[in-house]
Amino acid sequence: MTRSLLPLALLLAAACGADGDPGNAADSLAAAPPAPATQPSTPAAAAPAWRTNPASGITVTPGEVTTIEAGPHAILWPEGAAELAPPYSVRASLRKRAGRLHEGYGLIFGGTGLEGPEAEQRYSYFLVRGDGSYLIKRRDGAQLPVVRDWTRHPDVARDAGGQGRPNDLEVRVGADSVTFLVNGGTVATVPAAELSTRGRAGLRVSHDVQLEAQGFAARPGTVVP
Repeated sequence: MTRSLLPLALLLAAACGADGDPGNAADSLAAAPPAPATQPSTPAAAAPAWRTNPASGITVTPGEVTTIEAGPHAILWPEGAAELAPPYSVRASLRKRAGRLHEGYGLIFGGTGLEGPEAEQRYSYFLVRGDGSYLIKRRDGAQLPVVRDWTRHPDVARDAGGQGRPNDLEVRVGADSVTFLVNGGTVATVPAAELSTRGRAGLRVSHDVQLEAQGFAARPGTVVP
């Protein structure tokens, strides 16, 4: 009699689990926390689209670092860029990837008529080039008055070993004066009356220059944070 009950006892013990509770195995499964739901991935923010003039002969590859390959000289501005009135700031970090030493690149501001032919465009521009110089100039239709001619300055990083070096450019546009900075240092301050200051902001690239641009910002206020 005892021998016949032993297999049954062993079977009951296995079903009950180690603590002798018949429902323990099922309860453990029921109490197990559900696997966390897979969260949908957040799509990366789209890179801003750029308008160019001319529309052909220039290739723009947007991204965190935007690459610009210009044949003719060209101006660029963000799609839907707002027109700004002083005070405001414009800034960008730029590095020439390829191009002749004396071809400039930099910022434009106070732009109107940017989509049209050059005879209808109005804007100011602030360029640097590989020999360590900067230029401040204005386009007034067909006229190109020079505000500050090419001037060497120690704050402008010169090309080295045939390669461009990064330059952080900033323009602080006030009601009475405009301050121009390169790599955090002031290179010039110009009366606002000598410049076009109301309009859109963007970039300008000279002939046959390949440029990297990042951190472009044009916002109201005298300093871009």
